[in-house]
Amino acid sequence: TSQSNQAESSSQNNDKNNDQRIEQSPSSTAPTTSPFPECWFEDEESGLPLRWQLFVGVLYDLMKGRLIANNAGSPCNRFRNLPWKIRIHFTLYPTDQLLPLDITVPQQQHVSETGESMSTAKNNNASQQAQINTLIGRMYRNSLKQALFLQYGSSKVAMSITKNNHENMWDAVVQSNYDAYHQVNADLQVGVMAAPINNKLSLTDDLTDTDEKHNKELPQLVPVRILLNDKPAIQKPTLPQKKNISEYLKQRPTEILQDDAVMYVSPYTTLGDVLVSCLPDLFKVDDDAPDCNAHYSIQGVQPSLTTTIVDLWRSLCHPDHFLYVIVATQ
Repeated sequence: TSQSNQAESSSQNNDKNNDQRIEQSPSSTAPTTSPFPECWFEDEESGLPLRWQLFVGVLYDLMKGRLIANNAGSPCNRFRNLPWKIRIHFTLYPTDQLLPLDITVPQQQHVSETGESMSTAKNNNASQQAQINTLIGRMYRNSLKQALFLQYGSSKVAMSITKNNHENMWDAVVQSNYDAYHQVNADLQVGVMAAPINNKLSLTDDLTDTDEKHNKELPQLVPVRILLNDKPAIQKPTLPQKKNISEYLKQRPTEILQDDAVMYVSPYTTLGDVLVSCLPDLFKVDDDAPDCNAHYSIQGVQPSLTTTIVDLWRSLCHPDHFLYVIVATQ
């Protein structure tokens, strides 16, 4: 009887120990909740994935430009793409066409007083939302720092932005709050409040003071990105001026002036100069019209190719200080 009681007691102790081990095992007691699926978006008409790191206006202009280029002879069909139809996917993430969403949600466990461990879908979902916001915000800040480096020729200004200003700018972008964004941006973007440049300088003008005045308001390099169809962005250092104004004026051919004839020169870099440099097969020198099979736009409009790149940048750049020029072909 004594041996029987000992055996029963031992069996109960073993069962109790096994139960404790089961309770303490995360894999056996924690709910098997997985994070949100990696969703991605697709332009329904073209079937092309939409790059999540680009501004939605840039994506829309790419889609609309492609439609216009393919229907150049049919003006009536140019706006049949409204409303914009977007398809959302939750499987088969196209890693060969889109940057990966580098987010991993760690299994968060909470141990109670009784030793029980648990993991809730609510905690995972909140963690993933925060990580997505952090990832996109980091992409934005990195792009902004690149643009500031180009404008000032050093990283000093970018590195001097306080954490509070970074957060205020990002919150303003997320909430589409221009006033809040401008409060910070007014001290960052070079010459953002400067008057438009007179791109047609008469050979007879006295431009002695123009050189010094404009040089203070010009960035060292203009942050420009050209997007051709679904290809990666083309980013080349863009000088705001072809030449220093004073040097340009020394070389101007004043001897060809006759009577009241006035000749105009342009020392400033134009949109056409940039496109000719980056896409010589589609844009030609001294040609105000691109190839008939190409359509270009900035923020949904098509400015003249003779417009100075600095004026376009000051007026139409995106919140990361880059001027996005969209070019679509058939």
